[in-house]
Amino acid sequence: MGYTYRQDLTKFEYATCLAAALTYLMINQQDPVGLVTFGEKLKAWLPPRSKRTQFSSVLSVLSKLVPEGITDYGSCMNQLTSLIKGKSLIMIFSDLLADPEPIIKSIHQLRHRGHEIILFHILDEAEAKFPFDGMVEFEDVETPTVVTVDAYGMKDDYLAAVKQFREKYKDECLRSGCDYVAIDTSVNFDKALMEYLLQRQRRF
Repeated sequence: MGYTYRQDLTKFEYATCLAAALTYLMINQQDPVGLVTFGEKLKAWLPPRSKRTQFSSVLSVLSKLVPEGITDYGSCMNQLTSLIKGKSLIMIFSDLLADPEPIIKSIHQLRHRGHEIILFHILDEAEAKFPFDGMVEFEDVETPTVVTVDAYGMKDDYLAAVKQFREKYKDECLRSGCDYVAIDTSVNFDKALMEYLLQRQRRF
């Protein structure tokens, strides 16, 4: 999540900005808002509150977050399920670059318990659009692996794989009755958020 190709915000920063903006909107509507952050294990847990001081609490946690390596979605989402009391609106912000099966299983479990889910799938512009030419060297930000590829030769296959990757989550969310929002960092987060909120408003 700590990657950016040429944007001002990394995926991680983009996600925290979205989370902060939604927190602000919901607190202003006097809706209770909580926050859970996790990597290999649960890290921060702010129980839902609707007081205006909650916005400052959320910002304080978000400002101290740093992207890490491995994320254990299955275990952490199971713990999240046990923390949430009553039916809630759960917003998930992630690049989803992990084994999809535990993530999808967790989403289905949360829906089965009556929660409403919005999955914000955030990719960097380069991951979504592959704006490279010629021979390009890629270094994995989470491991020391370095790979040199012919960008032109693999672009079509790569974009097809990204489309399939997103479609899998979109289809699973549709099947579960969840909202799926695919975003990349080339779109200003405030514009992306406003477009989604308008679409959501028209449905209700």
